[in-house]
Amino acid sequence: MSPVDLTGHALARMIDISAVQAQHGRADVEELARHALTGDFVAAHVLPSWVPVLRPLLDGSHTRAGSPVGFPSGGTATPVKVTEARWLLDAGVQEMDVVMNVGLVRSGELVAATRDVAAVLAAVDDRVPVKVILEVGLLDEAQLRDAARVAVDAGATSLKTGTGWQKVPTTPEHVRVIRQVAGGDREIKASGGIRSLAQLRALLDAGATRFGINTAYAVALVAEATP
Repeated sequence: MSPVDLTGHALARMIDISAVQAQHGRADVEELARHALTGDFVAAHVLPSWVPVLRPLLDGSHTRAGSPVGFPSGGTATPVKVTEARWLLDAGVQEMDVVMNVGLVRSGELVAATRDVAAVLAAVDDRVPVKVILEVGLLDEAQLRDAARVAVDAGATSLKTGTGWQKVPTTPEHVRVIRQVAGGDREIKASGGIRSLAQLRALLDAGATRFGINTAYAVALVAEATP
């Protein structure tokens, strides 16, 4: 994609913004919604308990209300993840991010890791888009390939690099490795440490198609990219 495709509104439609830290409360969710509506960002994500607050604030807009499952560790038991996903659907969520069980991947227990992700995807049953979080900051290259394969084998159509909680920036190499495994027809969301248009372009060139960016930086980058 050429730099011209990263101007203003087109860029906002590739970016998710979020308020998913433990301390975020009602005022933060309301502020997130204001930024989402003003910037027309593609999605705004909050922790599960705040979805019933966020969803009506976004009604009538083109911004989807999103929330994570098994966040942030991915180590939640599979039945709990499934229950959480079903609860989010009932709450009106419009897309989800599910954190895969990174510990299983690092242990080489890939069949169990695949079943975990597949169970959540089956519970959602294509009612809303689901991105599978790999948490690249905790994986070496071989493990990252395993994690991407787990997501693909589970039936994921969208893979996300990380939660942003590991303080390890997503790099173009992370994205390239995921793209090699995932092939060309799956969405890859780069999330974590994106602070400049130069970083964003490099990730885009590596194969990313969507971005998760800190709200303040997202607003600033869209403003910078607006002629």
